[in-house]
Amino acid sequence: MKKIILSLIIASLSMIGFAQKPLSFSTVIYKEGVDAQTLYKYTKNWMAQTFKDPNSFLEQAGEEITGRGRISFSTNMQYSSIKGFIEYSVNVQFKDGRLKITMSSFTHKPEIVAYFNNDMGILVDSLPKKLEDMGITGVNRKACYKYYFKRGTPLCKTEFDNLSSNLKLFIENRNSNKEDW
Repeated sequence: MKKIILSLIIASLSMIGFAQKPLSFSTVIYKEGVDAQTLYKYTKNWMAQTFKDPNSFLEQAGEEITGRGRISFSTNMQYSSIKGFIEYSVNVQFKDGRLKITMSSFTHKPEIVAYFNNDMGILVDSLPKKLEDMGITGVNRKACYKYYFKRGTPLCKTEFDNLSSNLKLFIENRNSNKEDW
C-alpha cells in the first residue's frame, strides 16, 4: 500500500514538473522618493496615452491598474490562416518607490475563421514535445501552433520590453518635469 501511494505521489509530482505555464513577463521599476499614489497617477496617464482604446482599462484602483492590449500578428502565405492578433493583459501594482508591471494571458485571435480550428489559444512558456498534451491535434493545427509559438513568443517579449521601458521613461520624464508654473 505504501508503494502504491508513493508511486502516485511521484507520478503526480512529475506531471506537475512538465505542465505548461502560460507565458508572462514581469519587471519592477524603481523610482526612489515617489509615493505609490503618484506612481499610480503617472501610470494611469501613461496607459491613457499608450492604449488608445477606451475599453483597454479593466480595473482601476489606488493600488493597481489592469488593462489589455493587442499586438498585430502577421504571417507568411503558408500560415495565412492564423493571421490576426495576440491579445494580452497588463497589470501594474504600486508601492512607495516602485511599481511592478506584468504582461500575461497572451491569446491568439485569428482575423478570419478557417475550416479547421485556427484559434491558437494561449501562448505557453515552453513548447511541449507532444502538442496533444495541450489539446492541439491535427496536422494543420500542430504546424500552425508551432509557427505561432516560434513567432509569437519573441513578438510578445519585444512588446513587453518596449512597454516597460516606455513606462520607465515616462515616469522619469514626468517626475523631472515638475515645475511650479
